[in-house]
Amino acid sequence: MKLKDIVGYLRERNKLSLRNVRTGQEIWHVFVSRINLVLAVVALLLIIFAVALTTVAYTPVLDLIPGYPGSRSREALIANIMKLDSLSAEVSRWSDYHANFAKILDGQVPVSGEDTLRRQGVRGSVAQRIELDSVLRDQMTREGSPYRLEEDGGRVRAEATFEMMPPVKGVLVKPFAPQSGVYGVQLAPSPNQGVLAVLDGTVILTAWSPETGNMVVIQHGGNMVSIYKQVAKVMKSVGEPVRAGEPVALTGQLLDNKIPHLTFELWYNGTAVDPENYIVF
Repeated sequence: MKLKDIVGYLRERNKLSLRNVRTGQEIWHVFVSRINLVLAVVALLLIIFAVALTTVAYTPVLDLIPGYPGSRSREALIANIMKLDSLSAEVSRWSDYHANFAKILDGQVPVSGEDTLRRQGVRGSVAQRIELDSVLRDQMTREGSPYRLEEDGGRVRAEATFEMMPPVKGVLVKPFAPQSGVYGVQLAPSPNQGVLAVLDGTVILTAWSPETGNMVVIQHGGNMVSIYKQVAKVMKSVGEPVRAGEPVALTGQLLDNKIPHLTFELWYNGTAVDPENYIVF
């Protein structure tokens, strides 16, 4: 069969009519060809495909199909991924916290990951030391310096007591009792009060835990470290230098007539010391 005959066969018109059975009168008719039927079927399939695609893309119809990952399932998956990422970051912060705290107890100076990144340049070079911090450290450790905390026999100088200022104005609730696991003093300050740095230094750690809440750790000269626990809001970041009397955090608010507490610790050469020997509360 030739191509011309095939085209003619497809284009051949046929009459489709409706007649009344009782009278035999023609009611309606239409002329169709085989190629028109093929085109009509193709057009109908395209319309059905477009409607189905629009329904799937812009409606939650897939959620009605059991076992099929619809939009709600994808949203739940994304939310779970975000939660997993947050948990991983929290676990990493906890690991850094415990590692840094162990260094503090050993008398070392911890450096957090954020501080390390901040001190590195584009090619990984280490930033220069802060000049004022280096001068302060030299004054607190140099032999014969009037600012030295320790004399030649390991005895703490009495003048150091008056060089430190209290972190907050409040009432002493619990004294220093290392034999009972209390390595600092607990103070009851007024609500929304600024927590002050007791000496010049550098913030080496900011963290949060269920036991201590928000916490700020400051490294001072002479291997002295001050720790401020149970603060409501931290105002300084790791690596930032602070001066004595500068606010580093805020105390909490008065909730249910309960006064917020602040736990203050002093560590010298990795050993907890009684803050009352240095500060008059």
